[in-house]
Amino acid sequence: MSKYLSQKELDKIYRKEKRSLGVVRVKDKIRDANPTLDKRLPKGKVFFSHSHLDKTIVGKIGLLFSKLEIEIYVDWLDKSLPESTNAVTAASIKNKIKDCDKFLFLATYHGLRSKWCNWELGIADAMKGNDNLAILPIETKSGKWKGNEYLHLYSEMRINANDLDNIKSSQVIVHGVNGKEVSLRSWLSN
Repeated sequence: MSKYLSQKELDKIYRKEKRSLGVVRVKDKIRDANPTLDKRLPKGKVFFSHSHLDKTIVGKIGLLFSKLEIEIYVDWLDKSLPESTNAVTAASIKNKIKDCDKFLFLATYHGLRSKWCNWELGIADAMKGNDNLAILPIETKSGKWKGNEYLHLYSEMRINANDLDNIKSSQVIVHGVNGKEVSLRSWLSN
């Protein structure tokens, strides 16, 4: 049975990688999984919408996705964006959403309350449609997740594994609003 990804599981991955590689190499690994979009995008590039207050969670998910060899676009790692947010930032983000094949919204407490995240989700909804948009709910440390009603319009990314250290992309599934499930790899290649 599929389940939501939890903060506890992400913490475990991060601690193990940090012991193995060290903090600096873990940060390098996360950064390397997020090349800028100046070059031609590989098939399956994912725009990863998130609150900047969730940087720690984003880093841990970056590690998980690097294990799965999946590239995600994370805006605060993009050096081409202005340092202070403004209209140029908004236009650039809109173009990045358009340029990426898929859109993934990190559904956390902070993400649900972020004006930017909700704006990005609206842009993606209009540009991508349901087939290319999903949410990634993260259970809190108490083991719960409760999203806003409108999030039930979108597919959810879930996990079919108990051991994230050895997870394969076939164990990460996208659960559609119609109940149909496809592997993450299949979702990315469509």
